[in-house]
Amino acid sequence: MKGRNDRFPGSITPIVLITLLLLTGVVSLVDDEGYSAAAQEGGFITEKEGFKQVQVWGNPYQIGYQHGSLLSDLVPRSLSAYAHATERSYGLNWDQVRLNGRTYWRLVPQDQKDEISGIAEGSASNGALNPNGDPVDWIDILSLNAIWDIWWRAEPPGNPWWWLPFQQGLPNIESSPPHHCSAFVATGRNYTADGGFVMAQSLWMPYFLSPAHAIFIDIIPDRGNRIFMELTAGMIWSGTEWYQNSAGLVIAETTLGTGPYIWGGVPSFVRLREAAQYADDIDSFKDIMLENTNGAYCGDYLLADSKTNEVAILELGAHEWAIKRTTDGFLPSCNYPWDEAVAEEMGAPRGWDHGCYPRWVRWEQLRDRDMGEITVHHAMEYLGDHWDTVEERENPCSHTLCGHVENESGYPHGSLDGKAVNRTMAMRMETWARFGHSCGQPFIVSDHAREHPEYAFDDLIDIIPRPFASFGALSDLRLQVMGPGGRPVGGARVTLTSTVDGDSREVNTGSDGRALLERLPHSEYDIDVETSTLAGSAVLVHNGDSELTLEVYEVDGEGGLFGVGGFPPLVVVLAVLVVLLIPIIKFRKRLSSTLKGWKPL
Repeated sequence: MKGRNDRFPGSITPIVLITLLLLTGVVSLVDDEGYSAAAQEGGFITEKEGFKQVQVWGNPYQIGYQHGSLLSDLVPRSLSAYAHATERSYGLNWDQVRLNGRTYWRLVPQDQKDEISGIAEGSASNGALNPNGDPVDWIDILSLNAIWDIWWRAEPPGNPWWWLPFQQGLPNIESSPPHHCSAFVATGRNYTADGGFVMAQSLWMPYFLSPAHAIFIDIIPDRGNRIFMELTAGMIWSGTEWYQNSAGLVIAETTLGTGPYIWGGVPSFVRLREAAQYADDIDSFKDIMLENTNGAYCGDYLLADSKTNEVAILELGAHEWAIKRTTDGFLPSCNYPWDEAVAEEMGAPRGWDHGCYPRWVRWEQLRDRDMGEITVHHAMEYLGDHWDTVEERENPCSHTLCGHVENESGYPHGSLDGKAVNRTMAMRMETWARFGHSCGQPFIVSDHAREHPEYAFDDLIDIIPRPFASFGALSDLRLQVMGPGGRPVGGARVTLTSTVDGDSREVNTGSDGRALLERLPHSEYDIDVETSTLAGSAVLVHNGDSELTLEVYEVDGEGGLFGVGGFPPLVVVLAVLVVLLIPIIKFRKRLSSTLKGWKPL
């Protein structure tokens, strides 16, 4: 299916444009909702294999405040990284970014304004500073969220008047690497091993963003879908483009080039957050993303619906768009526009003339090689692939699915992580993820500085990949352990081990036989229960707040179950005693009869 966005003209006269900028520049006051920066209760944070895991809940302001408070150490990192990238590529300092950011405030719905304000106040209350060294405020957080919209507006053919009235001349723009993300989605018996969908994506960004991108957040809003996504600290949308929601929708993205910018349209970050929170299927996602668009953040949006097993790619240009959808197919993505109209709109070359086409060819090779056998483990392997289809050899660079732009140009840019999921995991809001290059190669700052002193930025850090691990939404599990005769078993040790990545948790039951595992990541678990005399086991699919009763039975001295055929050991023991007692009783009766007839001589 193909389409065109015709709601807005392709250009605006300079007078109207300047008037719009002047008007939107002064519409910048925060709506007074009576909020204060007083400490807000709630929120949870932990760490696992290089990622922070966060859970927030409540109304939009509470969600934002918890986010800002818990991630106050990484919000400045996000701001400084995007300030660095914006100044290098677009010539805008952070004051100019803030002036641009303010123009989007009137286009943000109230619930998102509240969340942005909450993030700002939560992070500022813990001492977070912006790139200018001032306490973080709502304009900083708004500008961070709108940064890709600002980039699209700033870069031709966005609009030749984008810089007015904020500076006196066009900047000396230094082009940044065009490579952003590799991804695919496949489904159906002809493509995947079990017929269920498999999706994967790796985030490509400058390395000075790490580790502000390495966060999984579980958002439980008071309205709409629960959202589990990888997050860039300070953003109300992912910023890394990996979403799963409680309606069973999985969303990933790879970015395309820039096309016409549609002034007055809804910013991309607003539409993306709306889609993640309120879309229940592929069609509703498409409708939200197309409604009143500003044409920014053109990209391929990969979609998978756990309810139907259908997958799709929605390719968004500015006015042009197209969608592919299937229940039996393989859809690749790597910043290469596959639709001719979208490609023409943004002036993208075709075939080998496009810098990202070599990755497209590699996706096709992997599809053909593993057709009908693809699993989530293949997906993780693909994200670490180093086959260069240009030179036809192993050569980690911008041509490979695992991105290493630094090996080609010296610029520290490439894949910062990898995510992979199948239908089974998606149905319980769980995913595989790896911090750092999916191939496992580290990025060492001192080594890079020796080879490329021109890119020895002082905000780079070593990036040491961690193993792939399972991450999921967090829910409570209440257990009760019952022993023989239905009595509660206190002091039992309960061990839960994820069948996905082997991660385990332990808890002991109280005197009432009950135990609570708070914020247990969604996954499938093997459960083992034991005391000195009792033991039992079970398998649990954990996908939300739940209760579970476990039965345990007596064990012998070596820990083996005494039960036979599933009967409790006590029943078996009684049966054995009865069998032994019957001949003894019979013998005593015969002996008694004999003694009665006996007379002494």
